[in-house]
Amino acid sequence: MLITEFRSNYKKYGTIDTKSDFILCPKSAHETSDECELWVTDPPYADSVNYEEITEFFISWLRKDPPAPFDKWTWDSRRVLAIKGDGEDFRRGMVDAYSAMTHHMPDNGLQCVMFTHQDTGVWADMVSIFWAAGLQVVSAWYIATETTSELKQGGYVQGTVTLLLRKRLDTAATFKQRLLPQIRKEVTAQIEAMMNLNDAAQTHGETVFNDSDLQMAGYAAALKVLTRYTEVDGRDVTTLALQPRQKGQKTVVDDIVEYSSEVANNLLIPDRLKALNPDTWSQITGVERFYLRMAAIEKTGAAKLDNYQNFAKAFHIDYQPLMASLKPNQAKLKSAKQFKPRELTSGDLASTLLSELLMAIQELLNDKDPKVVLGQIRTSLDDTYFQKRQHLIAMAHYLAEMWARARPEEAQKAEIIGDRIRNEGMGG
Repeated sequence: MLITEFRSNYKKYGTIDTKSDFILCPKSAHETSDECELWVTDPPYADSVNYEEITEFFISWLRKDPPAPFDKWTWDSRRVLAIKGDGEDFRRGMVDAYSAMTHHMPDNGLQCVMFTHQDTGVWADMVSIFWAAGLQVVSAWYIATETTSELKQGGYVQGTVTLLLRKRLDTAATFKQRLLPQIRKEVTAQIEAMMNLNDAAQTHGETVFNDSDLQMAGYAAALKVLTRYTEVDGRDVTTLALQPRQKGQKTVVDDIVEYSSEVANNLLIPDRLKALNPDTWSQITGVERFYLRMAAIEKTGAAKLDNYQNFAKAFHIDYQPLMASLKPNQAKLKSAKQFKPRELTSGDLASTLLSELLMAIQELLNDKDPKVVLGQIRTSLDDTYFQKRQHLIAMAHYLAEMWARARPEEAQKAEIIGDRIRNEGMGG
């Protein structure tokens, strides 16, 4: 990561002379020497974005005849100084960069970090980096930076998390079990605030934040809680942050960030103002929530395997048996007719309302009489049928809406089931 350092005579004269006193000089963390009250960074994560290549594109375009004050810039991407890779060297390089900025910042100084990533492991690493650098997240905002259109459909994030950090000056100790209620409260407040913005925007036919945005905002909210402390479960956080990661090893940080993801996902009720209601969402199992959530994401055109993996972690399920495709950019759930009968009667799906609906849709696709199919559902659920029928109706209509374009035949059968259950006893 390169640090962009602004040097001027502002402190001495109260003004900036853009002709001579304003210099933009990219340099490495190790080279920085001046005290600075505010550091603004947009760090990479491993090689996901090659910032030096993007910088060189603009350099080639602008350096020929730059206007003032850009004519005073050093036109070099300093490619060799970029922190690269995705292993321990990368993580320690990031710690060195943020530690250098913290060291050259007064106690009342600020760091502004803009960061975007959907992986819980990446956010766990960011906690470690900030901890080891002696920083505490004091504020986190999620800013929508992309607009949506029919040409830009999918599960990609539409915004950036903007974090404000200060030096962690006080010592504080806590235990993991005491952290969890605090994280739940912080994540809930963050998600609900963003959902309210979505509700307001939907009156104009727009959506500000998608599921991936809301999930990522939950991670940022967890950072605010975690980085307050210098000791967790009796262990010094700096020592914990700097210890090398072993492949497959999970730390207390990983557990807590995954917990924040779970809290966020449990708050994300698909189309909560439409077919699926909050009461149904609270009653169904993790595997049902996963399938319904991913059906909503697939409706937007998203096909990234990362989405399925992240939500599977949040709902604590094995997602692979539910998938028709596991290709990285062509991931897809199985449709009702792609499930084998034994898959719907064993494993996580066994004895769920979702399995009842998927089996019923299969029967209707095979031209079975709807009355017979409905009778099979009643027999299967036995004494619990009448208390669960409202959830069957909600889930059936929800699937009909989610599948309307991609799976119209199955959507029609789902709607028939929902209507039949709703109308029984009223001449239906």
